[in-house]
Amino acid sequence: MRRFFYSVAIMSMVGAGSLAAQTRSDIEVLRQELRTDRQAVIAKNMKLTDAQATAFWPVYRAYQAEVSAVGDKFIKLLEGYGKKYDAMNDADAEKLIKEYIDLQQAKLKLQSDYVSKFKKVIPATAVARYYQIENKIDAIINLELAAGIPLVK
Repeated sequence: MRRFFYSVAIMSMVGAGSLAAQTRSDIEVLRQELRTDRQAVIAKNMKLTDAQATAFWPVYRAYQAEVSAVGDKFIKLLEGYGKKYDAMNDADAEKLIKEYIDLQQAKLKLQSDYVSKFKKVIPATAVARYYQIENKIDAIINLELAAGIPLVK
């Protein structure tokens, strides 16, 4: 858990201004650490039986792969924001807003689509617990990211 918060703290340093300066490999290493830490937190808190775990983890990995694709687009959005930050105009801001909302909707659709997939392999109460854990982790990451990303000028 400590490593997870360390990874999140590092992620907070990757704000809009500095994101453009980060190398793609640095960002990917950080994202992989966050994925590993996320899985460890979920494993610790899900309390699955062996049979449930055997069925759960493949669905989890498929879900995370799809969420990661949305995350790739979010990183590109942040990179673009970092590059345009000092010269942001209304057209750039409108594009940023649209892309951000589209990404939020894509993630919400994935979450919605996977509820039934998770319910096929674990009870609904465990699915609810899983989504609670995911939401708590995301809230921590989003808080740290928000602290590191400057507001539009």
